[in-house]
Amino acid sequence: MKKQLTFVTMLLFMIAGIATGCKKDDADSGSLKKKIEGKWLVSKIETTIGTGAATTYVGLPTDYMEFRNDENDQLDVNIGADRSLGSYAVLATDDINMSFSGKVLHSSVNSITGSTFEFTATVEGSSPKETRKYSLRR
Repeated sequence: MKKQLTFVTMLLFMIAGIATGCKKDDADSGSLKKKIEGKWLVSKIETTIGTGAATTYVGLPTDYMEFRNDENDQLDVNIGADRSLGSYAVLATDDINMSFSGKVLHSSVNSITGSTFEFTATVEGSSPKETRKYSLRR
């Protein structure tokens, strides 16, 4: 009887280990880099310089930011008349550094889902301090 009880217990542990070990990844449980990959349309950009009032740019249907997953982590940006190719890096803290249009932006992710992406970026070396809040969508 004791051998049967031990066998059943071990069998249950093995089944539990297999069931939890083969769990599929959800779209929300992937890395930030995987989540931001691809083309995002610009909904709006709110820019604040110093302590001044925020100005809002409403995205056009042709405005986008494309985070490419290539060996250079290229960032293709098309906003208004400004089209540039830059790069991005996702940091261990789930922050993003971007470089495009001759500027370096240090960004913190506010929220990200499968269809929306919002982050706040500070332009490095700007005086007075320039902060941009990007709202993107798929």
